[in-house]
Amino acid sequence: MGYDYFVFYTEASVVCVVILSMILITDRMYHTKQEKQVWFGRAIFAFILYFISDAFWAAMLSGVFPKIRFFAVLFNYTNYILLSLMGYGLFMFIAVVGKMAFRKSPIKRRICFIPVVVSVLFITIAYIVDPYYWINENNELNGLYFPLLIAAPSVYLIGAFGFSVKYAIRSERKEEKKRYLLMGSVPFGVLFFGMFQVVLLNAPTFCFGCTVMWLWYYIQNIKALVSVDDLTHLNNRGEINRYLGLVRYNANSKVVVIMIDINKFKGINDHFGHAEGDRALTIVSDCLRRACEKINASVFLGRYGGDEFTIVIQSSKEEDHTEELITALRNILKEKQQEYDLSYDLDVSIGYDELKDSPDTVYECLNRADAKLYIDKRRAHGKNNGRQG
Repeated sequence: MGYDYFVFYTEASVVCVVILSMILITDRMYHTKQEKQVWFGRAIFAFILYFISDAFWAAMLSGVFPKIRFFAVLFNYTNYILLSLMGYGLFMFIAVVGKMAFRKSPIKRRICFIPVVVSVLFITIAYIVDPYYWINENNELNGLYFPLLIAAPSVYLIGAFGFSVKYAIRSERKEEKKRYLLMGSVPFGVLFFGMFQVVLLNAPTFCFGCTVMWLWYYIQNIKALVSVDDLTHLNNRGEINRYLGLVRYNANSKVVVIMIDINKFKGINDHFGHAEGDRALTIVSDCLRRACEKINASVFLGRYGGDEFTIVIQSSKEEDHTEELITALRNILKEKQQEYDLSYDLDVSIGYDELKDSPDTVYECLNRADAKLYIDKRRAHGKNNGRQG
């Protein structure tokens, strides 16, 4: 290992530190002190510190930095601690994102920290008892150091990956499955690239691999924040507009736009509070999602705004899944009404229309569906008044 190795390794570390720092700074700019953001920041910061510390050890290995025993012990001891903290930080971040119950208990969080404490105590005591136990007289690492180095981080990474897969399997929603699998890809990637570097290459594979995994996760997360409604986890208004802009009339296919609105939603907010109003929105969203999954066609679902939702169905010209979807939705809503024993009627008004011909646009179709929605809403309001009379 010479000067070229030092330059390559240092450049890699600097690039990775800069990228992670940019992610951290960007996240801090919009920091709301949410639990998820706190642990995200801690995990990223631990990775940054580790890459910096590891670069110093690479400088010593290449001969650029004096190979003094004090620094050899210091850098590797620091690497050891930071790698354990990286694993713990990533584990807790995934626990928070996955809303795992144990994260709320200070005692259980301390229990989760035990692998870090035990691992660091062991290597510290081992050095005190025998200064050459994991670093020899030539300031080179003994074979025992590497199993000790990855012991605690591996426990956390395997645990985090296991939790992610477990929740992905249990989840009924496709969006949640994707979210948990996305989370699980980070610890899996960190573990894979770490083993790859130790076993096969004496190069900054771990540094590059970890940074790529975090960058990929952050991009996907930002994409979700931009396109997904925070409350219902459906596509938001911006994503609806983007999708509608891609829809065109095709003589061989049928395009139906459906507008859906929760009846007497203002009354739910006024009489039961906005928290219950949010709950009603999430229940209806879940019912819409389940109804859309029941039909065999291409379906786009989003929250148009407030208590209004949009569905676009694209199918072959001979098929018509609209009534099938509406029937499924109303049946699922009735089931949820009984399941949650709601103190109010959770019902919806619906309007829909079909894209007619080439001059017709999907936005005109949406406006027609919206007009029919309010006809249905007035009809539902009249029925309710009739019942009260």
